[in-house]
Amino acid sequence: MPIVTGGLGWLLVKNQERIYEASATLLVQQRRSGFSPGISDFNLSEQLAVTYGTLVASSPFLKQVIENTDVPLSLGTLKGMVRTETGDRPPTVTISVQHTDPELTYTTANVVAEEFIGYVVKQRLVEIANLQAAAAAQGLTNIQDLVAAQWSLIDSITLLEPASRPGSPILPRTRYNVTLAVLLGGVLGLVGTLLLGSMRDTVRNPDELRRRFGVTSLGTVFRWTSQDVEEDELVVWKAPASGYAESFRQIRTNIQFATAGQQCKVYLVTSPGPGEGKTTVLSNLAITMAQTGRRIVIVDCDLRRPAIHRRFAAKVREPGLSSFLADENMTVSDVLLSTQLEGVSVVPGGPIPPNPSELLSSPRMSTLLGQLTDLADLVLLDTPPVLMVADTPVVAAQVDGAIVVVDGLNTKSSSLRAALETLYNTQVNVLGVVLNKLKRVRFGYGYGYGYPYYYDSYYYQYTSSPDGEKATANGAVAFYKRPVNWLRSVLGRSTSSSDRS
Repeated sequence: MPIVTGGLGWLLVKNQERIYEASATLLVQQRRSGFSPGISDFNLSEQLAVTYGTLVASSPFLKQVIENTDVPLSLGTLKGMVRTETGDRPPTVTISVQHTDPELTYTTANVVAEEFIGYVVKQRLVEIANLQAAAAAQGLTNIQDLVAAQWSLIDSITLLEPASRPGSPILPRTRYNVTLAVLLGGVLGLVGTLLLGSMRDTVRNPDELRRRFGVTSLGTVFRWTSQDVEEDELVVWKAPASGYAESFRQIRTNIQFATAGQQCKVYLVTSPGPGEGKTTVLSNLAITMAQTGRRIVIVDCDLRRPAIHRRFAAKVREPGLSSFLADENMTVSDVLLSTQLEGVSVVPGGPIPPNPSELLSSPRMSTLLGQLTDLADLVLLDTPPVLMVADTPVVAAQVDGAIVVVDGLNTKSSSLRAALETLYNTQVNVLGVVLNKLKRVRFGYGYGYGYPYYYDSYYYQYTSSPDGEKATANGAVAFYKRPVNWLRSVLGRSTSSSDRS
């Protein structure tokens, strides 16, 4: 930003006109009598300097300058060029002239200064003549004191310092403007960074999770659209060879490493706030775990907004978890439903109760989890957002580990920190954080392990083709391999021709 603003500042002043300035200084000394001025004379000199400063810039005097000299300027132009400034120690009048022509600048300054001295002397002589004429008309003969006072004003102004030819322009002030633009750019950049940081202080970088929050990154999931997979969001099932499905397999592997040597069978999946994709991550993660031959049970503990039943073929929400917790006569088999996916069963949320937190903290919840761990290898609990309601901390005290899902583009760092502190207060083992909904263009890396079925946002299936190539889902050879195949066919034909000859 400072470089940009500095460059713009330089471009702005580059084409501006160069303005030069020349100054001539007049000394004002008013003496009533004698050769040594007193305090009263000094005060009169200050007042007289102010008067002279006004007279220099007046139109009558400047008009006389144009008439008596060869200054090639109009009255309006000359009036706009002349500036005056008075000083009091000693009393002075500084006449400054500004123009684009340096020669005309200092010439005009000297001409105006000299003409003003003559103008003052002429005015005093006219006043003396008028005084003598008036006295004679009245028959007065003793007017020597009045004449002496007028004569004392004639030498009250002298040229103290003539103007010299200016060497460099005063405008534009290139160095000053560029420096100011650079500083302004730095301030704007700093303010913009702070403002953008406060607005976009989200959890986007996996490397920052341990440094800033002390938790492990279990993996990243990039945002996908309906063009990639169907809207049911079970990408691991619908597109098992896609890079999206591979990201969930990596999360599964990282969870296995995080729980190595521990007897962990019950996990909860939650998020700091709503809409961060915890249910989607849990559903796809359950499928990847079931693909390893384990029996997985998903329990919808979000009794306020249950959604697990919509992710799978089991569209029935009732009876469910809330039914089991409220009715002691119900058994696990009454609420445990099978799905279209082998190894995955679900316990739907059931009717929305008026007291979710109380039900989740009841002994029936511990009974359900104990029975489910006997029936399945892993139990995954879909819990409400941590910062929205008190349900998740209640459930967290009954599980072996917690997985936190965050929206990498929208979840604030403060929200994640508050959610982690809430979970830590329950003494639950936080396994790590899943960064969800990231944009692929933000990362400079991809899957660099040579997966032939994945390229950018496309996914490819292994299908049979006559030449043994790995083809796309519709049987066409991947477009980035066509030039290679064409070159290979050309070389093959050339070799065959040589053999026949």
